[in-house]
Amino acid sequence: MSFITFLEEKILYILFQLFFLVLVSFLLFLSGVDGLYIFLMILIYAVFQIGFLWLTYRNKCRKNQRIVEMTDNLQEAYYISEILQKPKDLENQAYYYALKRACKAMNDKISALTEEQVEYQEYVESFAHEIKIPIGALSLTFDNARDYSLKKETDKIFQLVEQMLYYARSENTEKDYFVKELSLDEMMHHVLLKFRYVLLEEKVTLDIHDMENTVYTDEKWLQFILSQILQNAVKYMNKEEKRLVIYSVSHDGNISLVMEDNGCGIKQSELSRVFEKGFTGSNRKKTNATGMGLYLAKKLSDRLGLRLQIDSEEGKYTRVTIFFPKGSIHSFSE
Repeated sequence: MSFITFLEEKILYILFQLFFLVLVSFLLFLSGVDGLYIFLMILIYAVFQIGFLWLTYRNKCRKNQRIVEMTDNLQEAYYISEILQKPKDLENQAYYYALKRACKAMNDKISALTEEQVEYQEYVESFAHEIKIPIGALSLTFDNARDYSLKKETDKIFQLVEQMLYYARSENTEKDYFVKELSLDEMMHHVLLKFRYVLLEEKVTLDIHDMENTVYTDEKWLQFILSQILQNAVKYMNKEEKRLVIYSVSHDGNISLVMEDNGCGIKQSELSRVFEKGFTGSNRKKTNATGMGLYLAKKLSDRLGLRLQIDSEEGKYTRVTIFFPKGSIHSFSE
């Protein structure tokens, strides 16, 4: 707020002071006081009033700036009413009361919505856990009966339910997070075993090498991330000879796990959007694409402190790399 704007707010006060000054000057003139003294009195009074208004303006600016800084420093700005001092003037007291009521109503609404969200998340997780049991039983039945077409469909249902479960948990990984030493070779073996029928059906040639590195992270979350990347790679393989190369590299500051396919690739203009929720691309088959796999893989990787990177050339390849940070625990284990 500028000083001119501040003066406009004080217009009634200024008009009253001018009226009072003119009235006093007129009475002094009628009393025979010398005009020079009256002029000096008016000048001194005007300077005093301008100085007073300027100091009031600066003080108000400091108070406003302090409120702005407190608001900006709050992670939840709707708690500002809890730390503001109650003003002394009547007008600001009314604003303060309105702000307190508004913030209280908002906090109550947020608390209710948070409680509803937690209840819904708990229900989704419970449903996902319960439904996985009959799906697993069906999959085992079809496996024993060697009905691999139906087993494939039940496995798809299982994977979608698992995706739903991890999506529900993605905001609270810390509640189900356990760091342990993991062999990338064993982790990749478990994931490939889970998708063996899909890989056989699609006739995917695997080239796996240099997988002796170990990392430290959560086993279940990493398996899910690898599963999403693998499903996405197989889904978009469109060549007659389908090939998937998997290997790991140990660097000075991290360990990288690379999964590269020779599928349809991604347009350079779309490469920056592949981790967006629901993004499936413009030149890729979309009949069974949800756009959730890489989104969840990226989101969970960020939550676990991993870095997910994707490189691609349209029509040639897509390479997804997971970077696992090295820490003092790696040096100790070595």
